[in-house]
Amino acid sequence: MANSPQQEMIWQGRLHLGDEPGIFGDAAYTGLSAELPFTIFRSDPTAQEFKLVLHTADVDTFQGYPGHEITVFTYLPDPAQQFHSIQQVLATARLLSADHDTKEVSVNVGSGPGPFFLSVRLRVDTTVNPGLYDDFIWRRLSLKVSNVQFFASFGFSSPA
Repeated sequence: MANSPQQEMIWQGRLHLGDEPGIFGDAAYTGLSAELPFTIFRSDPTAQEFKLVLHTADVDTFQGYPGHEITVFTYLPDPAQQFHSIQQVLATARLLSADHDTKEVSVNVGSGPGPFFLSVRLRVDTTVNPGLYDDFIWRRLSLKVSNVQFFASFGFSSPA
C-alpha cells in the first residue's frame, strides 16, 4: 500500500501581483512578478520527481490568453568559474482561471546528490494590454511528495 501524497508548506504569505497597486491592502505589492528561493533535500536516493503547489487567490485570466507564467529554476555550480553559479530552467507551467487558484508543477531534479537550490517565479501574463493585467494574490507554496522522498526549506540553506 503506497502512501498518499502529502503537502509540506514551504512558504505562506500574501503577495499581490498585477499592475494596480493597492487593490489588496493586506498584501505586499510585488508588481509583475515574484520569485521565491528554497532548498530541496532528498531523503530517498532513488526519487527524482516531486510537485510544487502554488496556491493563489482571485486569479481571473482572459480566455484565449496563455495565462500567468510559472518558471522553476535550479542553481548549479559553474564548472568554469569557482564561486559562480548557473541558473537553469527545470520546469514551466501556466496558471489560469481554470486552475481554481491551485496549480501543481512537476519538477524533476535528476539523480544528483543534492541539496538542490531552486526558485519558483510567478509572472503576470503580459500578453494582455497594460492596464488590463490580472491582479491576484500568491498565498502559499507547498511541496507535494509521496513517502517523504523529499523535504524543503525556505531560502537557500545547507543540511545541518
